[in-house]
Amino acid sequence: MPAARSAGRRPDLLALIVYCGLGCLLFLPALRAPQTRIIGFNGDAQQTMWFLRWTPWAVSHGVDPLLTGYINHPSGVNLMWNSLAPVLGIALWPVSATAGLVVAYNLLLAGEVVLSAWCAYLAIRRLVGHPLGAALGGLMYGFSPYLLSHAHGHAKITFALLPPLLLLALHEILVTQGRRPHTAGVVLGALLTVQLLVYEEGVALALIAGAVGTAVLALAARPQVRGRAAHATRALCWSAATFAVLAAAPLAVQLAGPDRITATVPGGSVYVTDVANLVVPTDFQQVAPGPATRVADRFSGNEVENGSYLGVGLLAIVALAAVWLRARPVVRWALPTAACLALLSLGPQLHVGGHVSRIPLPWRVIEATPVIGSALPVRLFVYVDLVVGLLLAAVVAGVLAAPRRRPRALAVGALVALSAVTLLPRLPFPSSTVPVPTFFSGSGVASVPEGSVALVAPFAHDGPTSSTMLWQAEAEMRFRMPEGYFIGVRANGVRADGPRPSATASAMLAIQRGRDAPRLTPELRSRLLGELAVWQVETVLVGPMPHRDGMVRFVSSLLKGPPRQMGGVLIWRLRPEA
Repeated sequence: MPAARSAGRRPDLLALIVYCGLGCLLFLPALRAPQTRIIGFNGDAQQTMWFLRWTPWAVSHGVDPLLTGYINHPSGVNLMWNSLAPVLGIALWPVSATAGLVVAYNLLLAGEVVLSAWCAYLAIRRLVGHPLGAALGGLMYGFSPYLLSHAHGHAKITFALLPPLLLLALHEILVTQGRRPHTAGVVLGALLTVQLLVYEEGVALALIAGAVGTAVLALAARPQVRGRAAHATRALCWSAATFAVLAAAPLAVQLAGPDRITATVPGGSVYVTDVANLVVPTDFQQVAPGPATRVADRFSGNEVENGSYLGVGLLAIVALAAVWLRARPVVRWALPTAACLALLSLGPQLHVGGHVSRIPLPWRVIEATPVIGSALPVRLFVYVDLVVGLLLAAVVAGVLAAPRRRPRALAVGALVALSAVTLLPRLPFPSSTVPVPTFFSGSGVASVPEGSVALVAPFAHDGPTSSTMLWQAEAEMRFRMPEGYFIGVRANGVRADGPRPSATASAMLAIQRGRDAPRLTPELRSRLLGELAVWQVETVLVGPMPHRDGMVRFVSSLLKGPPRQMGGVLIWRLRPEA
């Protein structure tokens, strides 16, 4: 029995090894220099690295990790409205503490892609049974255009291990029912809590996908579902109770704590799946002809979000599943589920090649639902990819189970090969340098009083200027900043990105954008120094940045003195009278 069990696990281990190898090859440009280059682009990545540092630092210093006063000082930030992902910060704590934040970030992104593929493989193999089919389905999911588009900078979304695990948990509750209701329910509730603490929007997407999948199952297998309803109901109640208990504290901070957003967050009509994107690749694909990318450039949203590409080959495989395997229960469930999820991902109005029609779509019903309606429709496509991967596995398994039907095998083999070519990501996969002045990573930062406030240039307020947050994180949170790249709130409860407007921010941002510094009239100088006093700024630091000379002249004029230089950074200490 142990030998048989070991043999049964060999395909699982082999699949993981293959996925690891493919992940290393894909991200090789960054992994060659894992301490100085990151996978993808700067911007959101630097914010993510700040989050990876903040959670361990807060826990080790006895500070609430869900709130911070180290950016946007003195107002602070409610991090539950941001991409904090405390679970990832804790999980990568040993790596970030020993190898550094850049290595931890690269390990996170590469690991997310590999483990997402492997978790999908495990889920699909459970439902289909054939290891090769499951391996191809997992590969299609983990290395899909959707996930690899987000791997350019959205680490929280690339963490797609949970959808396959949630599918397994729900399958256990609704179909297998081999465990007691409370055990299965607690597992599902715990998975949803992890999803909350990694990517909160993912909970809404999971609830939508779960509701769709359950409804399709109830219609496709009505007699069987009726007999299992009592067990499933008890398990789902346990799941809800578990989630309520585990998620109560973080949700209380978000919904009853400071800086809570009370107005609706827009985006559901912009970040949608364009119908054309199903067959039209973006520039993130290796095979992306000019005419196709010109169409893709018209899609709403942005290139990172427009990852709903399946390609003609994969859509043909789905069609073959509908024709050849429609009698199989897993296919009878997967086909309408994938169709319904894809339809919902289109958003409230139909988008075709960048043109927005007036045709209303079912997402409008979800859009009107409190909380869940704030999810971005296009992000539901991760579940479409998972179910399409399941259909791919079913077709491959069906062909391999009937070796005499050679024409079918040749057709499927050709379509799989076509899909492998069309779904290949652009190579080499983008990577970026993340220079950190030695002032912050060395002993120089000790010249800044611990826990004091430093104004750092470039002034951080969005992705392109978030390098200062990485510098602060590399300095082990030595100082606080009145700036930052974060989601905040205005006085009326509406979402605000970055710090509130100020004369200091306006002047620094103008210089960063290449414009002339404002003329320092006595009135403006008094106002700027007044803002520094309110922010309790003791030190001004100017690091590497575009238009640095203009920033240095401006700060020197404002503070009436030259800086001193240390470790690639220019430093001013404010005089007591300032």
